[in-house]
Amino acid sequence: MKTIAPLFIDRDLSWLSFNARVLSEAEDGTVPLMERLNFLSIFSSNLDEFYKVRIPKLWIGKNKTLLKSIHKEIVKQQEFFGRILLNKILPQLQKNNIDLIYNKPIPPFMIGRLIQYFSNSLAPAIELYKLPLKDNFLIKSNSLYQVVFVTSEEGQEDIYILKIPDHKFSRFYETERNSCRYIVFIDDILKKFLPEIYFSNKEVDVWNFKVTRDANINFEKDEDLLENLEAYLEDREKGKTTRFLYEKEMPLPKLQKLLNLLNIPFRDAVAGSSYHHLKDLNMISIDNEEAFYPPITNIERYSNEGSVFELINKQDFMIHTPYESYDKVVDFFMEAATDEKVTEICITIYRTAKNSAIIEALMIAAKLGKKVTVFIELKARFDEENNLKWLRKMKNAGVHIITSIPKLKVHAKVALIKRDKEKYALISTGNFNESTACYYTDHILFTANPEISNEIESFFNFLIKKRRPLSEDKPTFKHLAVGQFNLMSSILKMIDREIQNHKMGKPSGIIIKVNNLEEVIIISKLYEASQAGVKVELIVRSICCLVPGVPGQSKNIKVTRIVDRFLEHGRIFIFKNMGDDHILIGSSDIMNRSMYDRIEVLCPIYSPQLKYEILEIIRLQMNDNVKATEISLEQDNKPVISNSVMIRSQYAIYDYILNNL
Repeated sequence: MKTIAPLFIDRDLSWLSFNARVLSEAEDGTVPLMERLNFLSIFSSNLDEFYKVRIPKLWIGKNKTLLKSIHKEIVKQQEFFGRILLNKILPQLQKNNIDLIYNKPIPPFMIGRLIQYFSNSLAPAIELYKLPLKDNFLIKSNSLYQVVFVTSEEGQEDIYILKIPDHKFSRFYETERNSCRYIVFIDDILKKFLPEIYFSNKEVDVWNFKVTRDANINFEKDEDLLENLEAYLEDREKGKTTRFLYEKEMPLPKLQKLLNLLNIPFRDAVAGSSYHHLKDLNMISIDNEEAFYPPITNIERYSNEGSVFELINKQDFMIHTPYESYDKVVDFFMEAATDEKVTEICITIYRTAKNSAIIEALMIAAKLGKKVTVFIELKARFDEENNLKWLRKMKNAGVHIITSIPKLKVHAKVALIKRDKEKYALISTGNFNESTACYYTDHILFTANPEISNEIESFFNFLIKKRRPLSEDKPTFKHLAVGQFNLMSSILKMIDREIQNHKMGKPSGIIIKVNNLEEVIIISKLYEASQAGVKVELIVRSICCLVPGVPGQSKNIKVTRIVDRFLEHGRIFIFKNMGDDHILIGSSDIMNRSMYDRIEVLCPIYSPQLKYEILEIIRLQMNDNVKATEISLEQDNKPVISNSVMIRSQYAIYDYILNNL
């Protein structure tokens, strides 16, 4: 009997498939060693966030079958992580004259140096807390701890908690001998010398552990967010435990005793290796690695064009990071800050750099008397503190600040500058963040097209109201697709148009590139397009709930994901539109949150030259047969099979921009 495939893949299992794909890059021997360490780090960091954000929501749903499947997959991936590290990475490090002391004795020649390091540096920073802990003591989420079991000669057992001082010291101690670098975990230094120096003549067992907590914040008093944000962030540190990661060799009676004393349920206990928080592996540097993988460049196509505004007046233009320099974005704001003709600057901020030249430019503009309006999203998860810091600085500089809208996140990445009678708009697929621009693939449009800039101005006029759209709000967006207004309906309408075009025998087709594809109404409409005969090609980096290639359901849909050195981050929507391609770029994925809980902006591309640029970039990505894998019901990340010449899209896009643009 033929098995009928489910209409939708579970979003969390799909995300785990993505993280497995990240892990596979660490296994790949063709990837430079330092990058392989980085992929191990990314995998570990991703999994930490999964436990902080998704596991709490899954416990609320109490779907035991799903949780069992998730746990089984995570265990499998963690075991794979261990095999890669032990069998592939450590031997390669040794070939590079690097000995990472991992689950083996510290070399004797290092003992004297480490005693001195422990005594002079680590010991003064050690804080030991005897169990049971005082009520006000908090084990922080995703910090490193050790539990110390001390048994006296009389058989009395005391238990202590030690927080590894990871913020004050490097995770690793490093020394060199005979041209070989020796790297020791700080965890092992503490395990080695703490018993000898603090608890001599007693039996001592030391075990590593890490606690992960629910990081979701319930912004109950959303309208008072600015006043209450610090309290909310403090509450997050007190969130319920979602994972107690411990060394699997820890005896069960000791584990149970520790959990009882910490008031942590046994269900949250997850067995791990001797070392936790292995995202720190990216701290290990490797000399003489190849310089570019793929090439990182500061291509500056417009370096001789002078004023950014003069350049935009000539034509719409785009930059594609990280292949091109982000300098033009910084110049856009810095020039606006000092240009006497500029009267007003507006921008949305979601995540920004810790040392942001863009925000510095905005503050300069305000001090020079320009009207500067910044919508800053205080609910950007894990960036709340950074945004709050910048909010205070900008306020002191005279910037007009608009903060979060109750029950909504403003995720749009847009800016507007008024200069004389002209309006200049900037629309990006990624955040206004110089740091992430170095390794996120994004697309940024600069335009003075009044059809776009006038609607961007209407968008900011709405944000100033700082509330949800009401029925009487009628901003007319004929060009932009804006969340809470016409985003969902615009996407569905464009898919419907391709269905009708195909039925009439006219050119049709859909190409969409997003980070995540989850929302069931749009997925169902894509199924409908497939069933009508429309060719649908999707590039989805992470979560994909759509099942491609199912006869009678999605036979005409193909989905791939690309995982390479740079994080694929651009959101692009392409509709064939009878041969006159309708292309939009912007901030929105096809997620429930994007459609229902956020304000997003997608912007059309009208310039024929820019359409061609995007189509060429997307063509290279769709033809990637090196770093692209297929998304399927099995979620096994099978390589794309192709008889054509090998194409690694991130290299190919670099070459395309360098040689053709």
